[in-house]
Order: sequence, then C-alpha cells, then structure tokens
Amino acid sequence: MDNWDDLKFVLAIANAGNVTKAARALGVTHSTVSRRLSALEDRLGTRLFDRLPDGFKPTVAGEEAVSAARRVETEVFALDTRITAQDTDLEGPLRVTAAQLLFQVQVAEIMQKFSERHPRIELEMIAANEKLSLHRREADVAIRVTNNPDENLFGRQATGQNRTFYMSKEFARRNREAMDVSHDNADLPCVVFKWWGRNVPKEIRARYPKAYVSLVSDDMIAMLAAIKAGMGIGRLPCFLGDPDPELVRVPGMEPSRYLDIWVLTHPDLKNVTRIRTFLRFAADSFKASSDLYLGRT
Repeated sequence: MDNWDDLKFVLAIANAGNVTKAARALGVTHSTVSRRLSALEDRLGTRLFDRLPDGFKPTVAGEEAVSAARRVETEVFALDTRITAQDTDLEGPLRVTAAQLLFQVQVAEIMQKFSERHPRIELEMIAANEKLSLHRREADVAIRVTNNPDENLFGRQATGQNRTFYMSKEFARRNREAMDVSHDNADLPCVVFKWWGRNVPKEIRARYPKAYVSLVSDDMIAMLAAIKAGMGIGRLPCFLGDPDPELVRVPGMEPSRYLDIWVLTHPDLKNVTRIRTFLRFAADSFKASSDLYLGRT
C-alpha cells in the first residue's frame, strides 16, 4: 500500500457501514469514496469489503486493513496530542463543540467575548448533538450536558441545572378555570420529550389525572416551539422556559434537578495555554449565569 491516506477511507467505511455515511464523515462525495475504495482493491488484487444489502462488511483482508488503519489512527492522534500539548502561546486554532441549543443560548456569546480578549486564537464552532470524541481529537473543548462526564477527560462542572413545566400564556388563559378549580377533570394536553419518556410525566399525572399526550418531540427546540404554539404543557430546562416572554410556569410545580453543564478537554491538553484559558473563561461565564440555569431568575 503506497498511500497511507487510503487507510483513512477504509476505516471510514468500516466505521460507517456504507459509502454514503463514510463520505459524510470524511467531508467528500459518495463517488470519491467509491472510487478510492475500488482503486485500492484493484491495486491490492483483493476485495476489502463485501457489498451486502444491509451495508459493507469487511472481508478477511479488509479486517486486516481496518486493524492497521486503527493502529495508524491511534498513533496519529497521539502524536497530534503530544505536539499540541507543547504549545504555550495564546494563539492558534481552538475547536469547541456543544449542542446547537447551547451555542444559541450562551456558548456563542462566550466565544465572542473570549475572541475580543484573545483575537489571535482562531475559534471554530462545531455544533453537534452527538458527542464528538475528544480522545480522537474531533474537538479541543467540549461543553457537555451530563451528570456523568467521561472520567478520562479533564474539566470542571460549570453550573447545575433545574427544569420545570411551562405553558404558553394563551394556553394558560384558555384553561385557567379547569386548572384552578377542578384538577381532577382538567383534560389537559401535554407535550413530551421523547428522551425523557413518551408518557404523561408523573408530576402532571398526579395533579391532573386526565392529562394526555398531544405531541412527542425528539428535539428540544422543536418542543419549545410546540409549547409556545399552545399545544400543551411541557417540561423544559429553566434556562429555556423562564426567559421566554410567551411562556409561564405551570402553577404548583416545583423545579426539579436536571443535568449539569461541564466544560471538558483531553487531559494531555489541559496545560495548553489557549485551551486552559478558554476552559476557565467558559466555566466562569456559565457560573455567572447559574441563576438562569437553576431557574432563580
């Protein structure tokens, strides 16, 4: 094999299971991946993948190539981390990953203020709801919503969070009598977040036994829009519900604990000046806004 770059394509196909997803991961076209794989198999004189209806499966030769590719990838990432760890300047690239919602609410503002202080640091936003790997150097810093951060990462808890139930002001007006006078007979719709469960939350069921699910959402931004549109009562993190002028809290519902926000990096990079400086700046910024996240505003 005379081109080490070919291994990158082999590994991407093995990880993705098909050419389309591999192309997306590599940032190239479907035809580029197909062409590179076919050319490599022609040069080696053997098939590396069986093309099956449910995806690409490595052959025996393909397994050897994938194994070699993983070893090369591990060494490249380790070398990159060691080299980056020697950087002591407040300049250079800094890639920050977070969920799109966090960028929208505060992370973009944090990065803007940080950039004003350190204009020679080249910032990159990587908005991703899936968890990018800091070990694989897919990002330098990750802002994660979790109570169980990877113990092999370095960082700090930036703030705790609470959540509670909200409804639109118009929904509250339409259902005021039922909610205030007759809880047992209040036939109220609920908007639920798929990842928290598809049934009426137990707190709502206890207060309004006849409540029912009107909509299930798999995205927090979409759920916020549905609640604002008056489709029903829904639970939101306080940082989303409290500042919105179109929403009010459901009476009688106390905020409950939600996931923490952490600012994390690879432990080998914790002493890189620009990364350490950003970790501290971001964590302090979240801490200064903790009343928002805990629902105390």
